[in-house]
Amino acid sequence: MQTLEIEGRSVRLTNLDKYLWPKERITKSDLLQYYITMSSVILPHWRRRPMTVTRYPHGVTGEFFYQKNCPSSAPEWVETFRHGDTNYVLVNDLSTLIWLANQGTIEFHPAEYEITDPLTPSFILIDLDPTPPLGFRDAVEIALHCRELLVQLNLRGYPKTSGSTGIHIYIPLLPKYGFLISAGVAQLVGVLLQELIPSRVTLERLVKRRRGVYVDYLQNSPGKTLVGVYSPRPTAAATVSAPVSWDELPYIEPEDFTLRNMPERVGLRGDLFEPVLTDKQSVDHLIPVLADLSVKLL
Repeated sequence: MQTLEIEGRSVRLTNLDKYLWPKERITKSDLLQYYITMSSVILPHWRRRPMTVTRYPHGVTGEFFYQKNCPSSAPEWVETFRHGDTNYVLVNDLSTLIWLANQGTIEFHPAEYEITDPLTPSFILIDLDPTPPLGFRDAVEIALHCRELLVQLNLRGYPKTSGSTGIHIYIPLLPKYGFLISAGVAQLVGVLLQELIPSRVTLERLVKRRRGVYVDYLQNSPGKTLVGVYSPRPTAAATVSAPVSWDELPYIEPEDFTLRNMPERVGLRGDLFEPVLTDKQSVDHLIPVLADLSVKLL
């Protein structure tokens, strides 16, 4: 056991030499160093958001479990937010991030809202999920069509890899809309994509009936989350959910962005997801369209 002093707080560390990603020989110590190095770009995207985590105490090849409630064993300095029956951890600082990572937390899923207003989403999420046997390249194809569509809708989207086969496109919002609006815009995008390329896009909710790339507009809900930007994933290659530019999207693979190389990439290119924090957009011009869409879909 070791103790790390962070921000005037003592964080106890255990089993630092345990392999969390055995194939890549990445240890818990490596994971902690990743978060220390990346915290300046991670925390602005995660802080003040109720956090759901996935813990892998024995590494990514072992059993895992989801955790929403802050455990009673948490240090007294860990900040929380109670929403309904759940007392969420808030990853507002590096000490809390390291405390969670030391418990074998691999995935972080921040809420779509900040605690100041749980009814107001910070962004619209376009979740592109390819149905097997389709994969990442198919998601890229649909993402590029989505970019063209967003231009026509006078919206700016910012893509990131899911760390697996999917792509997430974030459209940051002015803090004035509810989840019905964010879900409605995402649904509008899905409907238009399906009309544009019906053989490649689906809005079918039942997995067994899906064919193509699923546009999951239902992710836009206060109870839903997506893996956070820069969060590691429990893949053999230790991939992370990485922000990418539209120009490089046709040429990348999820395995290009890992726990080992993401700090260097951010050092060279900065936080490509920073506009999600600043480029707050209006969707007032789409509200009449959403009203018409809802009538047609009834």
